[in-house]
Amino acid sequence: MSIPALVFLLDVDNTLIDNDRVKKDIERAIASLVAVDRAARFWSLYEEVRDEEGVVNFPETLRRFRRAFPNEPRAEDVDRAVLMVPFERYLYPRALDVIARLWSLGEVAILSDGDRVYQPAKIARAGLLLATRGNVLVYEHKEDHLAEVQRRFPSRHYAHVDDKAELLARTKVGLGSRATTIHVRQGHYASEQVSGPPPEVTVERIADLLTLDPVRFGR
Repeated sequence: MSIPALVFLLDVDNTLIDNDRVKKDIERAIASLVAVDRAARFWSLYEEVRDEEGVVNFPETLRRFRRAFPNEPRAEDVDRAVLMVPFERYLYPRALDVIARLWSLGEVAILSDGDRVYQPAKIARAGLLLATRGNVLVYEHKEDHLAEVQRRFPSRHYAHVDDKAELLARTKVGLGSRATTIHVRQGHYASEQVSGPPPEVTVERIADLLTLDPVRFGR
């Protein structure tokens, strides 16, 4: 089987999905369901889990919330507010059109950080599993798995699209001239300072990739 000339590695949160807006809407939903102190405790548990695991893990946050408040009458509603988010409504404008265009230029895969339960469900519910034809990789720390990514999706060149410039720098260090790093300046990491190689391409929104010259992807 021939090796593709180009594979696109697409991040999810704040790259394809407006995750900042998702979190704000979950915050509003929880605030409407439980007392102020319990809502605050939910988010302190959220940060506690993220500090321990290095990634957001809503299922574990919900488990700890139930243990902290075993008699909370709205616990099931809190679960639904977190677990049943209609993620397709939070896709950035034309995100699916971008994926379709990238398929015309190479192979497309999701490369996402996250837990092994909630994040894959988010990707599927948003329609991204279908759009990428099942090419989805989720790791707790994706920057540590470049060798596995290359085995799963061998290619002569990779275009990594992400909202975090620091992660793009890690990819550039790991793959060198075989990678083009593309920074999408969306979400709260848009102005993040990078300690390694700067992104080679910067766009303000994911839809900008619809008109980007294919040469810029490293073809």
